[in-house]
This record gives sequence, structure tokens and C-alpha cells, in this order.
Amino acid sequence: MPRSSSSPGSPPLGGREATVTQRAARTQLNHIVGYSEILRKDALEAGREDLASIFATVGESALELQAPLLARLGEGEPAAGAETLDHEIYGILYALVALIQDAKGKASSGGDRHLGLDADRLLEAGNAILELMAAEEGPGSEDAGAEAVPTRADLSAYDLASAPRPGRILVVDDNLFNRELLSRHLERQGHEVRAAGDGLAALELLRAESFDVAIIDVMMPGMNGYQLLERMRAEEALKGVHAIVISALEDTQIIARCIQLGAEDYMPREFEPVILKARIESCLDKKRMKEEQELFVAALVEAQEKLNLELRGGASYVRSLLPGRIDFPELSTDWVFVPSASLGGDVFGYHLLGGDETGAGRGKLALYLIDVSGHGIEAALFSVTLMNMLKTQVLPGADFADPASVLDRLNASFKMEEQNNLFFTAWYGVWDHGSRELTYASAGSPPALLVMPGGVSEELSTGGMIVGVDADARYDSARAHIPRGSGLYVFSDGVYEFRARDGSIFGIDRFTKALVGIASSPRTEKRVLERVLDRAKAESTSKRFPDDVSLLELRFD
Repeated sequence: MPRSSSSPGSPPLGGREATVTQRAARTQLNHIVGYSEILRKDALEAGREDLASIFATVGESALELQAPLLARLGEGEPAAGAETLDHEIYGILYALVALIQDAKGKASSGGDRHLGLDADRLLEAGNAILELMAAEEGPGSEDAGAEAVPTRADLSAYDLASAPRPGRILVVDDNLFNRELLSRHLERQGHEVRAAGDGLAALELLRAESFDVAIIDVMMPGMNGYQLLERMRAEEALKGVHAIVISALEDTQIIARCIQLGAEDYMPREFEPVILKARIESCLDKKRMKEEQELFVAALVEAQEKLNLELRGGASYVRSLLPGRIDFPELSTDWVFVPSASLGGDVFGYHLLGGDETGAGRGKLALYLIDVSGHGIEAALFSVTLMNMLKTQVLPGADFADPASVLDRLNASFKMEEQNNLFFTAWYGVWDHGSRELTYASAGSPPALLVMPGGVSEELSTGGMIVGVDADARYDSARAHIPRGSGLYVFSDGVYEFRARDGSIFGIDRFTKALVGIASSPRTEKRVLERVLDRAKAESTSKRFPDDVSLLELRFD
């Protein structure tokens, strides 16, 4: 646990004899030590032990930074030379900044935005210390703390074979000799190279021109390497630029932070040229493969759009075959059909079996709903074939006034092994206006729901086998008396088999409860089925249903 500047036993960060720069450094260290302790406690109270651990380490790093920083700024006799102190200071300082940025990211992603905002105060203090170091080094210090670099006469030692795939590379380093050495080295391999002396200049070049790879130093005045990597990751246009970090700092936390920010690799200042060459070629290969992948994806998207157009056309065709709505005194009908994105196999219909077709209810009315397994054009075409068979009453051996007979003949005629493994569920009913009786049979379908006056409801199902699965299956018919003022609702499973907002499948029980409540409530300007569909959409986590939704209503008024 870090000790705050006011804690008993903490090392004195203040002093009587000190320069303005030294006092400023101690002030910023006090800020980091004290405020990190406050944030540590806030994080513990918020139940964020991961953040508390990071803030504790920040405070400890600030205490560790005290001795070398003040020695570098001229307080006391330094135990090491300026170059050695610089390496120690920058190593601790950049690791400290990386910790704070990591804490900010975790706080934001975890919903603790206030902790992330408060961490900005630690960053301000860290950046202030960086500025003090830059001022202490003074003008002409561009080479301060840098590793020895080869002279112009030594450049031939870095010549390598030409790159097989030349690219555009940006070199970002505040050290003039480092920039020149690396640029010449890369140009000899055939690459086109631009250079920038700091992060801001590099960002302007990246926005203005196209680059394949950026080679970045960490320690730079103004915008440092961390900040440049963050901006590159944040701006969509720059995400395709591969970043390689080269720095004299070799702290593992610094390396890890750079990788987290999107760097492809982290290399020491005294790198082997052949390794850098291999890293660059790897980056160029990745970019080429990504470009090829983007072309492939674009072609795939175009093909998918064409397929979606065909599916929308198929859905429009199915809709055009659905029956018109009936609105007679004795009987009225309504329906809703919502095809899924991939087009399923739902169809439904109703038609008179006999009597005078100019008056409703004279004779018998057949009604049905079919749901073919699977999705796509194949399922839709099969469902249309079945609908036309029932509509035209062309099914050898079937008595269309007897629901069980119809399902028996469908099961005998459409075996799944002969239909490319397609099968279907069905609900078929016959309404006799004279006797007010509904004869019905079902084959693996959801039960129809009869909602009678007063909110009493009854499920209508005979529990038959799915059509096409078992050639020996037999079906039974059942009868129900329909009181005046009742409503009959036939529906496919797509209207309730979806993911609800509580994470569960919505399910038929919740759906039928909602349907009965809406159907039993006073009539409004909005149709009953519209209100039912609105309720289902409100419960769903998705904007589109995963399967076709079919809802059929018959009002017996």
C-alpha cells in the first residue's frame, strides 16, 4: 500500500533548500502519492479491487521515483551519471503513466466513469514531471539519454537486401540521428519513408498521407508514443497503419502497454536490422492479406445483397397468395404475416368449401396454417405448393371437410425423405356456420386459441405427429362449439419462440396469456393482431423475429 505524503513514517518529499524545479517535482510527486491513495480507497469502496491494486502500485512507483528524480534535478550528490538517471527516471515514469492509463481504461469499461475522470489528475501530475525533465535537459538535448548510434560512415553496415514488397513507412523519433539512420536504412531496402520529430507532427502526417507502417519512439516531448498509439487506435482512418515501437526503455510494463495500445511489436534501440526488416515485411504481408480479405468480404456482401433481394421478392410473392380479409356480419377475419430475414415456410389461408360464395357462412369454411421446417427459398416454395393444394382442393383421397382426412393424406403424400428432408406442422379446421361447430385437427403445430366472451379461453389441439416424419402416423379430428362473440386465433411458433429481455425464451405460455388479455379487452382503433404483435416486439431483444410470424384471427360475431 502506498503511503500518502502526510502519513506517519512516509519519506519526506519536501525540503527547505530546493530550487524552483525541485520544489515543483516534489509537489507533483506529492500529488501522485496522495491522490493515488484517495483513489485506492474509492476503488475499494466501489468493489473494484483490480483498480485499487493499480492505484496502490502508482503510489509506490511515485515513491520509487523520488530519489532518482530529485538527484537528476540537482538535489544532493547523484550516485550515478545523468544518462543512467535518465534511463531510471523515464523507465519508472513511463511505466507509471501506463498504469494510470490502464486504470482509466478499466474504470471506463467497468462503468466507473468517475474513477476514470479522477485518474486524469494523476496523468496531469505525471505529464508535469515529464515537462520538468524536458526543461532540465534544455535546448540541444535531443540526443540526451539516447543510445550511441552509428555515424554516417557506419550506415553501410545496415544495408540489407531490397524488400520484396516495398511500403510507405513513417519514422517517428525526436532524436535526429535516430531518424536519419533508420530512414536511410529503410530507403535502401526500397521503402518510401517519411519522418516526424514528435507525436503531433506524426499525427498530422498520418492524417494527410497514406502509410503502411509507423515506427514509433516512446520518449518524445509533447505527444509521446503512448498518446500517439492511442490516437491511432481511436481514429478509424488510422487503424490500418501497423505500429512498431523502438525505444531504449525495456521495462516489461511499458512493453505490455504498447502492445495493448495496438503496437505490432516492441524492439530495443540496439535492434538487429534483419529482425526489423522481418517485422516490417510481416506487417506489409498482414496489410496485403487484410486488403484481399476486404475485397473478398465486399464480393460476399454483394452476393448476400442479391440473395436478400431474392428473399424479399419471395416474401412478397408469398404475401400476394394470402387470402383477402372477410368482413361479414356473422364472420370477419384478419391476419398478420411478418417474414423473417431469411424467409421461412409459413403460409395460411381460408376458403369456402360449398354453398353460396356471395354470402358468408352459407356452407363450410376451411382454414389452415402450415409451417415448413427450415428457412430460405426451398422452404418457401414447398409451403406455397402445399397452400395451392389446399386452396384448389387437389389432394387425392382427401375429404376437405374432414380435417383428420386432410392431414392423413398430406402425411401419406409428402414423406420427408422424398422432400429433401423437409417436414411441416399444420393446423386445419372447418367452420360450419349452421351448427356453429368447428371441426379441427393438428399436426405438431401450436394449439389454436379460442377466446370466448368474458375472457374464457380454450386451446384447440389434437396433438398429432408432424407431417412427413412417420408414414404410419394417423390423425384425429375434434369438435368445439363456438359461442357468439368469440375469437379464434391460429398462429405459428415464430411469434413466441424468441429471446425475451430477461434472457429466456418468451414461450407459448406468456404469449397466450398476453393474447387472451388483449383479445378480451375493449376494442380500440388498433386491430387486435397489431396489438398482439406490438406486445411481442416489445418483449423481444431483437428488432426482427428469427422465424416467420403468422397470426390468423376469425371473429364469430
